Amino acid sequence: MSDEQQDQAEEQRSIRRAMRKPARLEPTPAGQRLAEQMLTMLNEYEQERRAEIIAAGGNPDEGRDPFETVRAIADEWAATADDADARTALLDHLADRLDTSEVRALRLAAEAAAAITPRLIYQDADHGVTAAQTAEDLGVTESYVYRIRRTRPSDQ
Repeated sequence: MSDEQQDQAEEQRSIRRAMRKPARLEPTPAGQRLAEQMLTMLNEYEQERRAEIIAAGGNPDEGRDPFETVRAIADEWAATADDADARTALLDHLADRLDTSEVRALRLAAEAAAAITPRLIYQDADHGVTAAQTAEDLGVTESYVYRIRRTRPSDQ
């Protein structure tokens, strides 16, 4: 491997390390209250801002990441994994915020995500991505990634 290729590989590893999530801190009651208050304030701001944009004749979703809400729900779900009270508060918040058609869409999207996961694992393998990195990116175990790789159909 040339010096340039080694430098590029090291730069890619450095970027991956920088993009990894920091270790999660243990939640405290005061911290949880602060997080809940901040979430409430951000939701109020977003509602007011959307109303302003609509009142001005604009589209509040223009230029927005279409998965922003899904990512926010996923991040909040992961953040409350070790705190039963926070998880309950999140579930109450989501039940108030989402209607049945939105939950249906999320459930169907989750089924689609589960169905395409093996294909993404195959693609990563084809592009030399390690099983560990694929597992981290997908939020699954390394053993799951290896099992999917081993059971890859011969036509894929």
